[in-house]
Amino acid sequence: MSLSLSMLYSDGAIKDFGSTLRRALRMEEIQDYASLIELENAEKEGEFADALRKFLRRYESHARRLHLRRPTEESLERLMKLVSDYGVRPVRAALVSHALVKGTREEE
Repeated sequence: MSLSLSMLYSDGAIKDFGSTLRRALRMEEIQDYASLIELENAEKEGEFADALRKFLRRYESHARRLHLRRPTEESLERLMKLVSDYGVRPVRAALVSHALVKGTREEE
């Protein structure tokens, strides 16, 4: 299957997890750079799933306390389907680039 990076970048699951990762990186209370590094180092589907699991576990501990929006279960399923269909590298690139772009005012 062929999919351009721009199409991946505009996928709802990428947007959902990308904005969550952006919050985890930028919020002073969280600053979860470990998850960014783990996601960047993931090369295989299992490694990506493990990095994502660790990220969600870290984020969840802060999300409850700070009343933050969490990624949906549907987004998680869609994200893993994208990884299965297109591979880790393009999905990882879209996710990380979405997380590192400047967010909207309402996100900040």
